[in-house]
This record gives sequence, structure tokens and C-alpha cells, in this order.
Amino acid sequence: MGIFSKLLGIKSRGIHALALDVGTAFIKALIFSIDLKEQKGEVVGVGRQRQKLGDMDAGAVTDIAGVVASCEKAIREAEKQAKLRPDQVILGIAGELVKGTTTTVHYERTKPQIKIDLSELKSIIQKVQWKAFDNVRKQLAYETGQKEIDIKLINAAIVDVKIDGYRVTNPLGFQGKDVSISIFNAYAPLVHLGALQTIAEELDMDLLSIAAEPYAVARCMGIEDALEFSAIFIDIGGGTSDIAVVRNGGIEGCKMFALGGRAFTKRVSNELGISFAEAEELKIKYSNDLLPTDVMVKVK
Repeated sequence: MGIFSKLLGIKSRGIHALALDVGTAFIKALIFSIDLKEQKGEVVGVGRQRQKLGDMDAGAVTDIAGVVASCEKAIREAEKQAKLRPDQVILGIAGELVKGTTTTVHYERTKPQIKIDLSELKSIIQKVQWKAFDNVRKQLAYETGQKEIDIKLINAAIVDVKIDGYRVTNPLGFQGKDVSISIFNAYAPLVHLGALQTIAEELDMDLLSIAAEPYAVARCMGIEDALEFSAIFIDIGGGTSDIAVVRNGGIEGCKMFALGGRAFTKRVSNELGISFAEAEELKIKYSNDLLPTDVMVKVK
């Protein structure tokens, strides 16, 4: 529970915080309290607000003022339940340019009889991080057509550590020649991060953390304590579909596609010659089996 460690390190600010998911279709707000002894969170307030069509595009903010206004409405709804307003916020980030990947580095030690200490471990991890950073920069340059694109690390987690082929959970104190470390890293362009930082400022809240949404969904299962757990997480949102792959308790990678619920709505709108708002309402009624049979057939 790394995020609670951050919260615990902030003194004289209370024990409540806000988790804000800035989605393409909806803003979701959760106010939660923190049990300092157990390092667990309990949701005490929930809020939800539909976004305007022009405020977001494929998971990325396009109109900061519009998103802030929607956030305020969702937060006010959560505040009514919680009967308080927190001053700390954790924001989720998504979009096609948010990249999450696992990078592995194999390191051959010159003195295998010496036990691995903290300084050596830091050196190995630094090599992994530089390799991952370079790979993601090249990938984004290829996808966007821009030679230089500024990115920042938003989440990192050690997925796998092996010494001479044997898996260990903590390499400190072990001996061996061949060390293999796999680290999951999630990166986002500075333009996306800057928009979220501005939103936090406009809401007059301290920004505790920004998390890649598929990473957050996977970690909420407590998978770091389940070495035998493997699964694929799929989150279909309004503007993006997010996929996270977990193998043997460690998140291996995540990918986001600019294809979500709005794509279905646009298709219904175009095929039936109706407005986007009417198509959205029709889509929801279709999902809940609330349409006449002839209309159900048309939508299908």
C-alpha cells in the first residue's frame, strides 16, 4: 500500500483524501478515510458527473476549465455523503500515449561470492530504468512522429527478480553470478501530466500522486502478495479501453486504445440519423433491454 505510506508521511493534514478518476465520459470521485494502524482506506463518499463532449478526447484532457467544473460537481456529491472536504487528491491518468511496460535487465556480477548490498541493487535498478526510459521515448516518437517528446515516470514496481535462475522476492544478502531484474514502468507525456496538475491546483488540492489507471486497477487486488495470481484486466471506458496483464503476482504491462463507449454511440448516431445525445440514451436503453423489439433489432 505505497499510497498510504505517502499519506502517512504528511503530517497535520488529517486522514482523508480524494481519489479522482478523470474519465472521457464520467468524472468519478471517491473520498476515503485512512486507518493509520492498518494502513487501509475506507470509502466514505462517492460522486459521479457526466463530462461534456468537448472536454476530453480518448482519455486526454482537451478543456481544463470544463473538466474542473465537472470535477467540482462530482466532488460536491461525494462531500454530501462524507460530510467533509479533503485537501489531498490522487488522480488517475489514461490515454493512448500513456505507456506501461516491463523491462528486464540481465546483470553478470564479477564477484558472485560477495553478498548483494543496497548500493549494488540500486545500480542494477538504475540500468533497468534508463533502458526502459529510452525504449518508451523511441516508441512514442514513432507513434507521434515527433523526434523529441518529454515523458515522466508515474508508476514503477519490481515484477521479478532471479539470481542464477532462482526467483527471489528480496535480492539483498544473496550471493550469485547472474542477476535478472524485471521492473514495470508507466510513463506519460508531460502535456497530460501538466493538465492534471493544473486541475488539482484549480480544485485547491495538494496532488499526492498520479497513477496510470490500468496499473491502479491491477494493484487494488493486492496481487503483490499473491505470487501465483495471473490475470488480464480489461477496463472499457467512454474514450479508451485499458488492458493490464498480471503474471505470477506482478504487473507485466498495460496498453490503452482510443476505442470506448463513445465509438458505439457514434455508430448508432450515424446509422440511425439521430443526435449523439439521442444515440447515447438509445444505447443505454438497449443495454438494459428497455427498447421495443423492432428498435432493439435496429440497434443490434
